[in-house]
Amino acid sequence: MGVTPGNTLAVPAANNAGNEQVRGYRPELDVVRFLAFLFVFIHHFLPPIRMGPYPFFASTGAESWRVPLALDEACAMGLCLFFTLSAYLITELLLSERKNSGAVSVRKFYVRRILRIWPLYFFGIAIGITLALLVHQRSDLTAFVWYLLFAGNVYCAAFGWLHNPMNPLWSISVEEQFYLLWPWAMRCFTRCGLVVCALFFLVAANITLFILGQRHVDTGATVWPNTFVQFEMFATGILLALAKSHIVWRKPGIGLALALTGPVLWFFACFAFGAKQPAQAGAAASGLELMIAYGLIALGCAAVLQGFCMMGPSHMPRWAAGLGKISYGLYVYHLLAIEFVQACFRPLHGLQYLAASALLSLLLTMSAAAISYTFLEAPFLRLKRRFEIVHTRPI
Repeated sequence: MGVTPGNTLAVPAANNAGNEQVRGYRPELDVVRFLAFLFVFIHHFLPPIRMGPYPFFASTGAESWRVPLALDEACAMGLCLFFTLSAYLITELLLSERKNSGAVSVRKFYVRRILRIWPLYFFGIAIGITLALLVHQRSDLTAFVWYLLFAGNVYCAAFGWLHNPMNPLWSISVEEQFYLLWPWAMRCFTRCGLVVCALFFLVAANITLFILGQRHVDTGATVWPNTFVQFEMFATGILLALAKSHIVWRKPGIGLALALTGPVLWFFACFAFGAKQPAQAGAAASGLELMIAYGLIALGCAAVLQGFCMMGPSHMPRWAAGLGKISYGLYVYHLLAIEFVQACFRPLHGLQYLAASALLSLLLTMSAAAISYTFLEAPFLRLKRRFEIVHTRPI
């Protein structure tokens, strides 16, 4: 959920903000956004199928299903891809702002981020609170107080996941914590200093991973939402942005191979090193294994992002880029759509049920995100343009 200085454009009139022609627009980055969402959608869609209406999953035991379970957990790394892309885009934007204006305006950065993130974020929390009241889930009400303070990930790590469709909003807390630090670093440090900062993030992440691994904590509930752990993904995006050449190296074949390598690395991190295991088997084996696992995840995110950049815009389907534009809404609403559709299909079983419920969940998510983008997000995006120094696509 970020912007890239390569997406610069002439500023249109406010009432034409939705129809502008973007100069230098890179649809491959919107496709990466949609791909990241799609991985997360698959991850959240499959566990209820595995643990709910299909008893043979439980009867065969988790060991017999190590490969499909690892594939499922690897899909969760779409969130890591979101973090990597966000840091990449924000770093590029602020580098361009610093180049064009000679400085980084931290105040305007925060205003832009507030206008982009907060309206949908707080609307999502309102939905979550409403649902918690309807089902009398008092613990969720307490959790949403933490979410309002952008400490949702801290709550989840300390007390466990919410039984609420708005649970995924914990990741916005991690993003906001990153934003507390990075614009100030972009304002104060040289390019070399920024590299040092990114390396510091990597060191901090790996120290955290080693400590948590040596304590054999739950890899899903405790490691996964930890801010310092996920800072490894932000560092990866920062280093990619700092290393990026002004001339994009277009090698579609190599790019495709890189993009396909990323999910393979995620799978290997989950299958061989237990990066993010289901709760019933989720204790970390060791600190070294966790460090290797998250290193593979970060390399996978870098491979996907760099691969799509190398493939270039000519190989990107327009529908996927369009869905990437509304990926924030897709992420916020997808679990609500999944739970609604699965509640309607609960008496049914079999592959037909699986296919139908997946398709309906995806279509419902897309519809909700499109409506949200048009009526909730777009007005704030038009206001956000007034605070842009480097004018960008309204994402």
